[in-house]
Amino acid sequence: MILFSSMFLYEYPVEKIARACRLAGYDGIEFWIETPHYWIDMDYGKAESIREWVKSVHCAVLDLNPCSVNHEVAEVTLKTNLHAVSVAAKLGVSMTIHAGKRSAAREPVREDYEANERYFRILSRYAEIKGTRLLLENSEPRINYLCRDFDEVLECAERFGFGITFDVNHALKNGDADRYVQALDLIENVHVSGYDERGRHVAARNNGKVRDVLAMLKDAGYEGMVTVELDDLGYGYMDYGKKVDELRKEREFIEKIFRR
Repeated sequence: MILFSSMFLYEYPVEKIARACRLAGYDGIEFWIETPHYWIDMDYGKAESIREWVKSVHCAVLDLNPCSVNHEVAEVTLKTNLHAVSVAAKLGVSMTIHAGKRSAAREPVREDYEANERYFRILSRYAEIKGTRLLLENSEPRINYLCRDFDEVLECAERFGFGITFDVNHALKNGDADRYVQALDLIENVHVSGYDERGRHVAARNNGKVRDVLAMLKDAGYEGMVTVELDDLGYGYMDYGKKVDELRKEREFIEKIFRR
């Protein structure tokens, strides 16, 4: 199942995002809870209106951090993503979550790990009540980020009962992408993108390392979701048609690997 992240079309209403699915030949959408048309009023009816296309939900991350030294930020992060779990439950799909980070650009300390564990514990219990599967994404390899290394991602996933969203971009930059095949039984979503000189998520089809990782997953028997995750800041201005065309090209690239 090939999806794309709704945030690539952040400036459009959900109806046009769903239309892009049809035009670009995708199976569905990973619906970011912060998709602006939804986020502005959190009207569930908007998500429900494209229910047939929403195959996964992505947690809220913008300006949020469950490990923030500002406890109000940590609490609103939890509250917002409990809402996201509820949306995923209503739509009957899994939800990708992120670990937190130390507020300062330094290695995390005990307090950060404790705050993150509290966040994961509450989210996992609520998701269990709601019948929603949570998938932990490996983080960007930045000094203050938790769950950036394979061993930590795997340990948290197993301890809290999460699946894994394997972000190829993040893992390649961290140098441990090849290790994720060891956790193939836990991987249920794969985020696909290349990266430019500033680390932004751009097209994967021109990146041989991404191609090799996807081929490794294919050869290992991976059959779960594959999600194209692009950041238009890495492209410059693109109108709706150009964005749809870029999505189509990325879908064709992925199909050549997984449907060969």
